[in-house]
Amino acid sequence: MTGLGIKDIADMMGGSILTGNADLVITDYSFSSREGNADTLFLPTVGERVDAHDFIADAMKNGMRATVTERGRVEPGTEEMTYISVDNTRDALQRLAKAWRQRYERIPVVGITGSVGKTTTKEMIYATLQTGGVVLKTEGNKNGQLGVPLMMLKLSGNQKNAVIEMGMSMFGEMARIAAVAQPNYAVITNIGVSHIGNLYTQENIRKEKLCILNGIKKPAVVLVNGDDPLLAALCPGSPNFEGYEKIDLYPETRGQLANVQFRSYGTASWCDYRAENQELLEDGVAFDYCHEEVSERVILQVMGSHNVSNAVAAMAVAEAEGIPGFVAKRGLYDYRPMAMRGNVEQLESGICLIDDTYNASPDSMKSGLDILETVKNEGRKIAVLADILELGEQSEKCHRLVGTYVAERSVDMLLTVGTEAKEIAREAAKKNGLSVQSFDTREEAGEYLMRLLAKGDAVLLKGSRGMGLDRLAKQVREYAVCGCDY
Repeated sequence: MTGLGIKDIADMMGGSILTGNADLVITDYSFSSREGNADTLFLPTVGERVDAHDFIADAMKNGMRATVTERGRVEPGTEEMTYISVDNTRDALQRLAKAWRQRYERIPVVGITGSVGKTTTKEMIYATLQTGGVVLKTEGNKNGQLGVPLMMLKLSGNQKNAVIEMGMSMFGEMARIAAVAQPNYAVITNIGVSHIGNLYTQENIRKEKLCILNGIKKPAVVLVNGDDPLLAALCPGSPNFEGYEKIDLYPETRGQLANVQFRSYGTASWCDYRAENQELLEDGVAFDYCHEEVSERVILQVMGSHNVSNAVAAMAVAEAEGIPGFVAKRGLYDYRPMAMRGNVEQLESGICLIDDTYNASPDSMKSGLDILETVKNEGRKIAVLADILELGEQSEKCHRLVGTYVAERSVDMLLTVGTEAKEIAREAAKKNGLSVQSFDTREEAGEYLMRLLAKGDAVLLKGSRGMGLDRLAKQVREYAVCGCDY
């Protein structure tokens, strides 16, 4: 990260130097008092339960020499630190990152949002674009109001592109981070029910997601998944298109419609960028990427047909950036899923583990079940599904829909974990021949699972992050190494 002087940072934040060394140079930023060094600016935020200003002294003890503050004073014992006084840490950071983005406005930014598949699509777009040069991409879960600004501050002169994941869970969040990221390309993967407990309807979710347009810059290309009905309604070539006047949008978003180019991607025949002739492989999927006169056979070494649309979006972005299809597809061939995001692991005991424990929504849970169904194994197909959180009043309905989907798949055994997931079990149990068990806790489910696992079984683990199924995945791996008695 390129260094910035304290005075420049204060000016760009709209703050002022309260005390300390105005010549100090900062190269990194941290919200944690435990993660930083002499070149790190501490960014204390005020949360519902914790005010990080109380840890400024700890930041100093851990080597940091500068901090921002909303309190307008120097904390006792930290007189040696340099202080920048701001009105609000989050707002000040966003102003800083927006100003930094404008310094590097020549770098095309790809902003990715959607209810499901943001991270996978981000990684696939990165895989195609990095075949043409250095690319900045979102690290970990830095995709919100604090994370996106931190990523934008990593823009530097040697980068050819930036691929930025943009998440939101409440009203107003997307507009704020769109103003910071100022993407040139917006990719919207789908409109599902994630965070519907906060946003109430899918139409509201679409309205908020489309606020990514508020900050978009030329060439202002918006790629939307044509296989999603609520997104297909945005595309003039779609059978679902009835005109923008029928779509609920904020005035600022509606004002951007004349400045953007909507392009569709997916598997539907009318999509601008589409996948044709899909073929399931032993350990992946192949398809023809088609756009106008372009046609390339693409091979993915990952399971799941849902990954095809993500790959089409990645090929489309690469093509728009001038990377030939025969080059971009090499990046996709080398792509592998991130940990806990649908990884298919053939364990040495002969057990196949599908670790999809990072998070969950109804749609992503269905995708996980699709992977389980396509895995070629000699034993049983076992689905372990836990609560999907943040669904609000839609929770029972959404879990029951997942249960119906389980009943339609080739699943031999279903274990559910948690209170809400019992609705999955109730609905799935209507299928004759399907063994269904429900457990209140992960520990109970784990104990039961360890007793029944055998060579040749394939196990899917899927649930919201708060349900902790990643620990069960670890337990399965350990069992496969030393506890599986044939």
